[in-house]
Amino acid sequence: MCASAILFQVIDIHSHIMPEIDDGARSLDEALEMAAIASEDGIEYMVSTPHMFNGLSSNPEPSEILERVAALNEAIGPNALKILPGNEVHISHEIVEQAKSNRVTKINQRNYMLVEFPQLTVPVGADELFYKLLLQGVRPILVHPERNGQIQTNPSIVADFIEHGVLIQVTAMSVTGQFGPAAKTCADALLRHDCVHFLATDTHRPLRRPPILSRGRDAAGAIIGDVRAAALVESNPRAVINGETLQVPPPIPFRSRPRSKRSLFSRFF
Repeated sequence: MCASAILFQVIDIHSHIMPEIDDGARSLDEALEMAAIASEDGIEYMVSTPHMFNGLSSNPEPSEILERVAALNEAIGPNALKILPGNEVHISHEIVEQAKSNRVTKINQRNYMLVEFPQLTVPVGADELFYKLLLQGVRPILVHPERNGQIQTNPSIVADFIEHGVLIQVTAMSVTGQFGPAAKTCADALLRHDCVHFLATDTHRPLRRPPILSRGRDAAGAIIGDVRAAALVESNPRAVINGETLQVPPPIPFRSRPRSKRSLFSRFF
């Protein structure tokens, strides 16, 4: 494949396409339907990210995920959408040890890891946990912060994390308004303040939460321009699946940003 073709690959780094392992696809047939929708939308690579340590999932070991990814790729067939391994890891005080002991699957077995917050709050000490992951060489990607109640009230929280090495992924359906006005308002604010580095589908079902990125990319393009929006689904996620260093611009300051105490996390930078 020529370099110009690689430049325009569309990559989804957050999905629940893996069948019968989590709250995503309920069967192989449903996973194949999702793969067909994604491929039709122009997605060439999709990272399967089953939940880990959220109290609901079965916490599949990396070896199981690799086996299931290989089986799903075989079922999808060659010359089509390719599935890559990963996890969506619920943040907890054990997350650092879980990463160190290889209990979690980093994206494409490289050095980036998806981390999720609870729905309503930002956990106390999250900055310290991110700092310790960075010390291990693990680059955390905070997923769908625009759907977190505390961040919806104060989006500048996200800017603080970015300034200390955390990357941010927003769900495409949030940008299109399909997760409601609060998520859309927050997503728009994060986009305007350079606080979004990836758009992803976070797909769970073919119809209710389909694997479509183009609508979110186009909606983001209306806010930040088409070139910058394209980077959120092309060059930025490509760096992640290849394990390459991704340099991002500093956030544009929020007007009413509260001052925070200097922590161990901030001293890392």
